[in-house]
Amino acid sequence: MKTTIVGLAGHVDHGKTSLIRALNGFDGDQTREEKRRGLTMDLSFTQMDQQEKRIFLVDVPGHEKFVKHYLAGVFGFDVLLLIVAANEGICKQSIEHLELAHLAGVKSVILVLTKCDLVEPDDAAIVEKDILNLIENIGLKSLFSAHVGRHDPSSYEQLKHKLFSYDLPQRPQEPYFRYYIDRSFSKDGYGTIVTGTVLGGSLKTKDKITIPRLKTTAIVRTIHSGLNYVPTALPNERIALNLSGVKSHDLKRGDILCTPNFLRGFLQIDVMITPLKGVTLKHQSEATVYIGSARHNVVLKIISEHDTYAIAIFESTTPIYALYREKFILRDAQGTLGGGEVLNPIADPMKRKQKNEFLLLLQQKKLSEAFAMLMEIHKKGFGLIGAYQRFGMDHTSALELAMGVANSYLDHDEKVLYPSSTLEMLKEYIRAIYKKNRRALLSKNSLHLRFIWASVNLCQEVLTQLESNDELQFSEGLYRSVHCDIEDMPQYMEESLYGILETQGWAPEAPYVIYESLDLDRIHGDDTMKRLCSAGKVIRLAHNLFISAPHLSHTMQYLRGVISDYGYVDIELAKTQTGLSRKYLIAYLEYLDRFEDIQCEGTRRSLKAA
Repeated sequence: MKTTIVGLAGHVDHGKTSLIRALNGFDGDQTREEKRRGLTMDLSFTQMDQQEKRIFLVDVPGHEKFVKHYLAGVFGFDVLLLIVAANEGICKQSIEHLELAHLAGVKSVILVLTKCDLVEPDDAAIVEKDILNLIENIGLKSLFSAHVGRHDPSSYEQLKHKLFSYDLPQRPQEPYFRYYIDRSFSKDGYGTIVTGTVLGGSLKTKDKITIPRLKTTAIVRTIHSGLNYVPTALPNERIALNLSGVKSHDLKRGDILCTPNFLRGFLQIDVMITPLKGVTLKHQSEATVYIGSARHNVVLKIISEHDTYAIAIFESTTPIYALYREKFILRDAQGTLGGGEVLNPIADPMKRKQKNEFLLLLQQKKLSEAFAMLMEIHKKGFGLIGAYQRFGMDHTSALELAMGVANSYLDHDEKVLYPSSTLEMLKEYIRAIYKKNRRALLSKNSLHLRFIWASVNLCQEVLTQLESNDELQFSEGLYRSVHCDIEDMPQYMEESLYGILETQGWAPEAPYVIYESLDLDRIHGDDTMKRLCSAGKVIRLAHNLFISAPHLSHTMQYLRGVISDYGYVDIELAKTQTGLSRKYLIAYLEYLDRFEDIQCEGTRRSLKAA
């Protein structure tokens, strides 16, 4: 089924809500206050189906006081249906609604003249021509026009027929699930319900979704489209979701639901702003950004100004979860300042001049050059995982683009791009290790643990290059210096580990600390420790506690001596006598329990009576 979201716009009292009522019988003014005042105050939603087409109708407030509610819905419109009363003509709010729709990325308009039975046909034609000129001047495309009258039911049927027969356009769909909440409430027997528009991807019942602002996830219990339960939510649909795992009062209009690990939020994003005619943007001024159904209070920092646009930074008081080229509208207390597109939704550490150069590349869609700049900025790895949020491209496209970046190394598995200079930097780090310890025995995994920013594949690449330069040798799964004098590696590792445990007595360090002090690969270190345990030379007492057998024997004798002197031993007494921490003492006292002549009462150990 093809679905289209049609948003109604127009001046207050020009007949938006009445038009929907005439088309499908739905009354959008449902609250007591709306019925009392005869005024739409918030968004309302309904739909019409015909064969394989579904049209979602979004009614918005026409009064200027409620323009913020209009802004919460306009970013999800495929088409704007502008309603103008033929006996009044175009009014202030109608013009503002058209301008805001254009700024929000809506491209197409359907014009409906209402109350046509109150004016002469020639007069209605003049009004229509003036409005169509206005629509064109704003930069929007008019699809078709229709005239309706309160006392002409057939005019509404003709409009309905035209809506379903016309091939209405749709916004470009996104590959990943993303959904702005415009309403959140709790319903008896259901729990948390949210409504919104599916901007991309799909969602099924029992799927897990992320709520980035709350840093939590929720489970989709049921999906409701119109009056029906559906198994799957598809792009371009108005959907109500019944969620478990989150309370309705914790959610708010503007929150995003999305695919896990898809979106990150930032207090600073970089943008391109197109101000309205006659508007001057002021550096360091305060404004409100509307994006999706969310709004954020920001400080505007202008980086550079051009003929028709400005490059700027939004510093927000709340995290903004945006996409590359996502539309926004900028307003202040006096009204609309303009609109624009997000250029860089992810905060990057750059100086002003460098940032301006980078943002101009993004504005001109020179993504290959932008990739190269980011790679040099993120010398310890530029991740491509967030390629869709940052550049609007999937991982495959991002990898293809990254492959073309000169003087770089691309880790396909981890989707990380490194400049060639980083490989040289890592080589110097490795050389320093071998210079300090010519008996260092390293692997790609041990280097990754030491330099966590360096992926395993990058570490392997650098080790391979050092080997090809005859600086390292690969033997028995480890890389060693060409100057290394070890003849029997297993024997060397056993003797080195055992020697350190012997010197550390009854307070040995964790194995990984010992491995690092020896510049020894952890896997080989663990294998060596297992061999020492199998030989009975080392005893494992806990996860990261290994002690040499002679020292364990000495420790047991010492604790027995404490029992002999005091009649018992517990953690506090043992701590006073040995100075050891609880980690060691718990393990030693539990080992003491293995002896048949030791009894444990509560936390005390003592000798059994003869």
